[in-house]
Amino acid sequence: MTTANTSTLGAPPIESPAGFQPEQPRSLLSYARHADPFVMFIWAVSTTLPVGFLAPLRYLAAAYFAGCLILFARQTMPSVARSWPLFLLPILCTISALWAPSMEEALRKGFSLALTGAVAIYAGTRIPGRKILIAYFAAEMIAALMSLGNNSIDQGAWTGIFGQKNFFAVNMFILYVASLGVALDRENGRWIRRLACATIPLALFMVLMAKSGTTTVLSLVTTIAMVGHSLVWRPAAHIPKARLLIVMVFAVIVLAAVYVFIGILQLDLMEEVLGALGKDSTLTGRTMLWDIAQRNMDEHPWTGLGANGYWRAERGMANSIQQMLQGNERFSGFSFHNSYYENGSNYGYPGYWATVFLAVWTCSSAALTWLRNQTSNNMAFLVLALMVVLRSTSEADLSGEFGGTVVLLFIAASRKENLSKKHLTPSPTAPPFPPRPAGA
Repeated sequence: MTTANTSTLGAPPIESPAGFQPEQPRSLLSYARHADPFVMFIWAVSTTLPVGFLAPLRYLAAAYFAGCLILFARQTMPSVARSWPLFLLPILCTISALWAPSMEEALRKGFSLALTGAVAIYAGTRIPGRKILIAYFAAEMIAALMSLGNNSIDQGAWTGIFGQKNFFAVNMFILYVASLGVALDRENGRWIRRLACATIPLALFMVLMAKSGTTTVLSLVTTIAMVGHSLVWRPAAHIPKARLLIVMVFAVIVLAAVYVFIGILQLDLMEEVLGALGKDSTLTGRTMLWDIAQRNMDEHPWTGLGANGYWRAERGMANSIQQMLQGNERFSGFSFHNSYYENGSNYGYPGYWATVFLAVWTCSSAALTWLRNQTSNNMAFLVLALMVVLRSTSEADLSGEFGGTVVLLFIAASRKENLSKKHLTPSPTAPPFPPRPAGA
């Protein structure tokens, strides 16, 4: 005969303690935050190194980012809406398929331009800026080491593995900025900061050996900006009115320099700068190209020639220009060496002004992100954005798809990094209210 404990009969089931949440099975999507930095590194390597077999990896990484953009729509769609200027050129390119010399090429380019923006938006939304900088730091360091082992020289200037000094110079500049950003970020590990510190002189040396005057000047300005930001500007936040004093002193120095050079010495700054950089007044034939693009815009103001409408093998003028400036007997592609004129020739004045608006928006967005949270990472992205926009006046970066520099620009613009929680929440040891005096 068995007996039952009558005290438990009819008792309600035992409930979980207050605040206890049962562990839920983890979805595969929860592991994406671990895969994102690795895919970002694959993207950086495939868009940096001029190696043919890496091209499929670029498209695989782009497909991954585009797919995750949809899977994490709740988090990424606000960023897509906020970054709508990135899709102006893809829309114009797709519409131009109606009159472009090749509809298939125009549609493919429009899709690729949109995919470029999608990659940047996902990376800027889901991947911390610190990990993006580390990915590009690692990719560019591989390019630097490969250039040391297989370097080529063109008229006394290093070209590395890129075959052209301008491409080599801009990639080594990205390595220099990424190295500074990683080294100055105190939240990085000690070993990665030490490696970045050791890479800084190597990157600067390679920039100098590229003999690109523009990139050399940018490196000097970047050093002053980033080092001054970490050693002077950020500590000045703890001193009342110190930052205002820094801004006023800087403004006085700039105004005094302008007054001396223009008002007293009567110097032509454009000629002096070009002479100091070793360039002629035609910018190595670029002014002639810009005149041709301007003529195309005047002849087709609303439509342009369509995507890839001018630089084609069947156009005799395009072949003649490339042969004259590059010496190639066979047409292999060329550009107007200006993003605004390139898009203006393809899409008319709407494309020209859309590119201007895109450049202004990207720089403004990167600057606002830095103003909200003035970290060394945000400063590095601001410097990179300004560099790409400055480069766009002499290169067609903003007209191409899957470019390493343009994706960096779009990432810098699509990021929205507010103050971290540790800056917004009070210290746990501090009392929420000041103690009341005895007897109050």
